Amino acid sequence: MELKFPKDFWLGAATSGPQLEGRFNKKHANIFDYDFEKFPEHFWHGIGPDVASNFYNDFREDIRLMKKAGLNSVRTSIQWSRLIDDLEEGTVNPEAVEFYNAVIDEFLSNGIRPIINLHHFDLPVELLHKYGGWANKQVISFYVKYAEQCFRLFGDRVSDWFTHNEPMVVVEGGYLYQFHYPDLVDGKLAVQVAYNLQLASSLAIQKYREVNQNSDGKIGIILNLSPNYPASQDKEDIAAAHFADLWQNRLFMDASVKGKFPNELVEILTLSQFFRVT
Repeated sequence: MELKFPKDFWLGAATSGPQLEGRFNKKHANIFDYDFEKFPEHFWHGIGPDVASNFYNDFREDIRLMKKAGLNSVRTSIQWSRLIDDLEEGTVNPEAVEFYNAVIDEFLSNGIRPIINLHHFDLPVELLHKYGGWANKQVISFYVKYAEQCFRLFGDRVSDWFTHNEPMVVVEGGYLYQFHYPDLVDGKLAVQVAYNLQLASSLAIQKYREVNQNSDGKIGIILNLSPNYPASQDKEDIAAAHFADLWQNRLFMDASVKGKFPNELVEILTLSQFFRVT
């Protein structure tokens, strides 16, 4: 029996600006650009983001191949470090605007729906070094300015937006497990960064609703949710799995969907004192 996809089925793929574009013609470095420049040994076989897949130069041919493969939707991202000239004021780089306009138009002319994410782990490194990155609420205001520029510049053609890709990776990679720059192990900072990432997402969504140019427009957040199972039925293992679910899944999920962090998680972190956020 022949099975057919529904007419409105999205057959797509997902990637990001820092994974695709390369560092060509960028005024600012993001944390991956800086990490590769300073510590190339952190990258598999020394292969880093300078060229990536060269999408910056080859996007028309790449999108043609996506269409040939049968894709009708693609999720990628805009690089904050490419689009914005003055990171504090939020002014844009004209060449970057021209590039992203061309990419979006090329997707659409090939019948591919562009789904755009705003932050794929790629914080401009200047904001980390000068302000402390996502640990500082001032950076949230810079992010919202960047998001607003994206909505105003591209919202007439892009109807599907995301604020962050897998924000827990930023928290755990940068502040607990040392697999993303700044490679710290600091539980208090990890919790503060998680809180601020969620606040940034919420404020960007609020801004989107103010400037949305598309009646069909939607915005959300991409979460990497992980089911947690106890190693045994011992009460300690059950409690550990429950806390892992609160931290890994419900922290961002509840705040994004219900508008509040789980009370139990807040109580645990508050009672610990070590994790107090401001």
